[in-house]
Amino acid sequence: MKFSIHQATSVGGRPVNEDRVGYAYSREALLMVLSDGMGGHAAGEVAAQITLQSLIQAFRLSAKPRVEDPLSFLSQAIINAHYAILEYARVNHIEGNPRATVVTCLVQEGGYAWWAHVGDSRLYHLRGGKVLTRTIDHSHAQLLIEQGVLSEAQLRTHESRNRLYCSLGGETLPHIDFGRRTVLQPGDVIALCSDGLWGVLDDEEIAERLARGPLMRVVPELVEQAEMEAGPSSDNVSLIAMRWEEGEPALAPDTVSTETMALDQVTTAFSLPQQPPSFPAEPLDNEEIERAIREINETIQKFKG
Repeated sequence: MKFSIHQATSVGGRPVNEDRVGYAYSREALLMVLSDGMGGHAAGEVAAQITLQSLIQAFRLSAKPRVEDPLSFLSQAIINAHYAILEYARVNHIEGNPRATVVTCLVQEGGYAWWAHVGDSRLYHLRGGKVLTRTIDHSHAQLLIEQGVLSEAQLRTHESRNRLYCSLGGETLPHIDFGRRTVLQPGDVIALCSDGLWGVLDDEEIAERLARGPLMRVVPELVEQAEMEAGPSSDNVSLIAMRWEEGEPALAPDTVSTETMALDQVTTAFSLPQQPPSFPAEPLDNEEIERAIREINETIQKFKG
């Protein structure tokens, strides 16, 4: 596989950065994840951290060096993250369960992409500076659009934009929307972002800018622009973008080539927030997340039996 990838996150005007973003890749597969902790719920940043680590850990265990059943993998990984959040809240006696959105994309098999999302963190599939497709938000404002009451242009400023009817960590199992298997062409861009970005910059501008230059330059520029245009009230802003470069005659300076990786090797990268989570006082560690995931997986297996 050959691709370039870059990610950036900013706290904006908020006291805490509740966004989490990261990716992992093996010799034949790439997973991108973005999770946005929901404000108004306890420890949203913890829910986002659990979501990110749960999905990355699931990839590390499943990419050998590719994932056997992509849609099943995405579904199970997201459900496990949901239960891991509930387990963490139960063990730590957290009232008003932590909640988070998630959007994730798996690329493998020579350029096929599958994606899934819960909430209003978005995925864009871009080609030639145009939006081919994007995910549809799980928000009350989006329902108004589907009913013809609200226009797309009004969505970014509508009071119901951030009222979600679906999230990880809620009282019911999250509704997961999936993107069908999509063939990537050389130069295609897959971009995942939080509402702090798309709520300020319109889709056309995001698509056009990501087509202009190296992602390592454009991605942080877009995050900074969204924060500046939003002003002092800026939400957390996060973006991760990948440009598919398989089959390109010349490699970009920041291109990743996985051809020489060992079959069992997995590389991971996270964009760390500008400050540690405000809750809990003890930092979240991998062992704690993995323990919760193991317990939930054991429960799921019992139900399957």
